Amino acid sequence: MQRRLIFMEIASVELYFHEVLTAALRAENVRVKDATEYYLVQLLCNYTSAPLDAEPLGIKLAQAAEAEPLLRVRLLQQVGDTALATSGLFEESLSRRTISAEYYVGLGRAAYAQLATTPRLLSTLLRDACDELAERFPHLVSVLLCVRGSINLCVPADVATLYERWLATGSRFLEQRLRSSGVLIPRPGTSH
Repeated sequence: MQRRLIFMEIASVELYFHEVLTAALRAENVRVKDATEYYLVQLLCNYTSAPLDAEPLGIKLAQAAEAEPLLRVRLLQQVGDTALATSGLFEESLSRRTISAEYYVGLGRAAYAQLATTPRLLSTLLRDACDELAERFPHLVSVLLCVRGSINLCVPADVATLYERWLATGSRFLEQRLRSSGVLIPRPGTSH
């Protein structure tokens, strides 16, 4: 009986994040391969129980270049996943740091791009997912921002902060939140 409850709990967490993620993908008008969608669901599930690693990602990326193959894969995945989660799910933490969101995007893209070219150690599906994660990283950050809003993770109350984040990312989700708060958003092509 205990095993069945654990399995149902795990399955329901994955199902929940799959539903939230697919809704966010639709809202942001982003299409991804099935392998990438599965990867993102697993990333969301992992961050329900594991905190973000505090070690600087630039150092990890440098260590990966010198590491033996299996450790290299693990370090690159940690860099990519942490950069994506930080940029999308915990983006407000970046406003308290001197490191920009663009820095995280660059690190994440580089890590996933290197993983995508790792032969023999990763399946073809995983390499394809990593290739898409690298290529579409900024769009996936917007998707995760939308996910975060729908699961109410540390949503900032300060409209000015929300507006600044929208200016930096152009996220449609943030634009919708601003509009629902009564903020007039300029039309594309007009100055902010």
